[in-house]
Amino acid sequence: MLIFSVSFTQAQVAFIAESMAAEPGSTIHVPIKVSEFDSISGFQLSITWDTLVLQFDSISNYDLEKSKTLTGPGLLHRMSMFWYADDVYSGFSTENGHTIFTLSFTVIGSLGDSSWVSFTDEPLSPEVIDYNDLPVPIDFTYGLIQVQEKSAIVPAFIPALKMQIIPNPCREWCDVQLEVSQPTDVILQVVNLAGAVVYELERHLLPGNQDISIPAADALHSGGYYIIVTSEQGRYIKRMLIQK
Repeated sequence: MLIFSVSFTQAQVAFIAESMAAEPGSTIHVPIKVSEFDSISGFQLSITWDTLVLQFDSISNYDLEKSKTLTGPGLLHRMSMFWYADDVYSGFSTENGHTIFTLSFTVIGSLGDSSWVSFTDEPLSPEVIDYNDLPVPIDFTYGLIQVQEKSAIVPAFIPALKMQIIPNPCREWCDVQLEVSQPTDVILQVVNLAGAVVYELERHLLPGNQDISIPAADALHSGGYYIIVTSEQGRYIKRMLIQK
């Protein structure tokens, strides 16, 4: 069992799936990019998409050695990946916006359909470890694939929600700060490292900056947790550390 007793000092590592428009029957290539990927010794993550809209073809354009992937069936198809650096004691670094691998799909949906290429916590919970073997906070940007005519004008995709946890680590209370671009219902969950939900609430959020306070002192023990905010637009995950 891992016990976290140190503060996060490194910037959040971001995994980014690119948004795009595609015609029915076409083949698309969705790059998965990273930022703040500095001295990282390993990570694991899972990615999903809607198999009624996208048919998975292949994964390619690897820029990380020793990557392993596995896939599984389901309405929302899942792919999991884990990777570790050649030299885990110094880690691996790359520039912001660099593509670490590419997912290729055939678009089988009809005009007007859409699918998220999103990051999830099943079957592998997201995890990034630095060269000191310490956890690094993670940020995700989901990709929205819209099935449209090639000539259609595609509006720029703006993430519907941004999330920060302040302070992190926290002792008695922590505030989940959400920046919301449109009205939405959310479910906020605190999940421990064993995958159990230890705190949950539902809120309706209006556009703008919103704060949700979590009573860490009363409900939670010292250690590492995930904050998961689920809305109609997708799922957002960040790591939280409690020190008492």
